[in-house]
Amino acid sequence: MKMFLFLIISIFLWRELYVKWPDKLLHLVVCDVGQGDAILFSYMGQQILIDAGPNDKIINCLNDKMPFWDKKIDILILTHYDEDHIGGFKHVAQSYEIGYVFLPLTDYKESKTFLELQERLLAMQELGLKIKQPFLGQQISLVEFKPEYQAKYNSMLTLDLTFLTPFVLDAEQYVLLEENQRFAWQNTETYLSAAEWQKTATLESNNNGSIATFIQFGELKILLTGDLELPREVALIERSLIGRVDVQKAGHHGSKTASGLDFLEATRPEMGLISCGLNNKFSHPHPEVLSNFAATLTKIVRTDELGTIEILSDGQKFWLKDEKQNLLWKK
Repeated sequence: MKMFLFLIISIFLWRELYVKWPDKLLHLVVCDVGQGDAILFSYMGQQILIDAGPNDKIINCLNDKMPFWDKKIDILILTHYDEDHIGGFKHVAQSYEIGYVFLPLTDYKESKTFLELQERLLAMQELGLKIKQPFLGQQISLVEFKPEYQAKYNSMLTLDLTFLTPFVLDAEQYVLLEENQRFAWQNTETYLSAAEWQKTATLESNNNGSIATFIQFGELKILLTGDLELPREVALIERSLIGRVDVQKAGHHGSKTASGLDFLEATRPEMGLISCGLNNKFSHPHPEVLSNFAATLTKIVRTDELGTIEILSDGQKFWLKDEKQNLLWKK
């Protein structure tokens, strides 16, 4: 019996080390969380999580895609405060250490889930969590790798993120918020002068307040827009903030309120990602959205059809695997 148990444990450890030991590839994982968003970027032992889905399903995905010994999310970006994007935050916070949290500049106080998130974030901030609100054009880069990987690999690509929203917050206004360590929903007007607060008073709401992020890894270009809707897509084009990309997540789970044809003709992604629940009550993705992607010759992959989706890249080529690690497509 002891020998059998030892064998089982040995097989488990071998699989974890062989399959999950950090390699030099970027792993982009669209977690199957039902009707919601949760996207994990894993590279060289560091992780960026964009949204946390509606519930604890995110934990199954993280446990499956991260080594059992790695319990840290280096950067968590919550694109906006709808429950299908923040509902799983409490589960992530209970299971993983979080380095930084980026929050959108929105004023959203109607949701019980949001109020719980707010309370938890403030408590975590007291314990040292770093919370930030991005400004338009802000860039962050995963360049500070863990020493053991730096010693092993001489040359590595960087994973660079650029925030394309919010439009209403510039670098100067961002500094005011940073200096006071406050956020849009933390009674900021008591920390800034009336004139300064007016600069940030035009808050975005819900979907159009989503944080949109452009990610580059070598030659691979990725666009994630949360639930950003058609007017903001047009604004991204008109302001020349985005161009051709390789991979693009369909905004708002494939709703017809996003992924307009003009926008897709500007970005021309080779692959479109749709995160939506099987037989969801909203009938996402909408046929018009699928038609728009088809018109731009974009290959569509969907969590309601494939479950969790994983894209791997060496910075030049990228390929697609399903939950069982079967190769589905390669550029």
